[in-house]
Amino acid sequence: MSLGVAPIGHGSFGGLKAASLALIRGERTLFTDLSFDLAPGELLRLLGPNGSGKSSLLRALLGLTPLARGQLLAGPSGRPLTPREVCAQALYQGHAHGAKGELTAIENLALAAELDGSLASHDAVRTLDAALDEVGLARQRHIETRRLSQGQKQRLNLARFAIGLQVPDRPLWLMDEPSAALDASGLAVLEALLGRHLARGGAAIVATHLPIAPAEGIVRELHLDTFAPHRVREGLAELAP
Repeated sequence: MSLGVAPIGHGSFGGLKAASLALIRGERTLFTDLSFDLAPGELLRLLGPNGSGKSSLLRALLGLTPLARGQLLAGPSGRPLTPREVCAQALYQGHAHGAKGELTAIENLALAAELDGSLASHDAVRTLDAALDEVGLARQRHIETRRLSQGQKQRLNLARFAIGLQVPDRPLWLMDEPSAALDASGLAVLEALLGRHLARGGAAIVATHLPIAPAEGIVRELHLDTFAPHRVREGLAELAP
């Protein structure tokens, strides 16, 4: 059973531009002068070694980590965006699964979907069941999450995005290592969800070490190590007022 897909109107998401972003963690400059464009129907794969700032960039787009410099813009208008505005359009999953171990899979999904604002209360049970079925967790719906494997917990994360396909005002998906612990069939589920999202006019930024390649949409890559300063001291000096 597959959930429906709500198309995203052209007026609700025109794209996202990042201009000359820089981010410092502690005394270390992760990246400087980082820029990218993201249009509807596009997936941007964030690449780079551990510690290059992939997770930090996703968090910075939402305002969870402060940027040292740079600006977020709405494309193609170029209107400045605050992280709060980006956050209002985004569905985000960090690298930690975040599920409560004592709750069942369907209870955790219900809680997450309520927080996401993506659960229609009039048909909540059917929606939750369909999402779990879609990611291959139908038989585990009433099992405590602490008893699930790491791969199953990652599939539970993906169920949030299966529900998110029904929400037209969450056009931007931000995913941090969504392929971690997934087997081949789990990766196929991830790619199918992303493909359906891109086909409806959505966009995604995905931090990953794997070549995720949905059948729909355009996939581009952003190598964060390209924007890393050669020396921390040099990077900090560049950012000094």
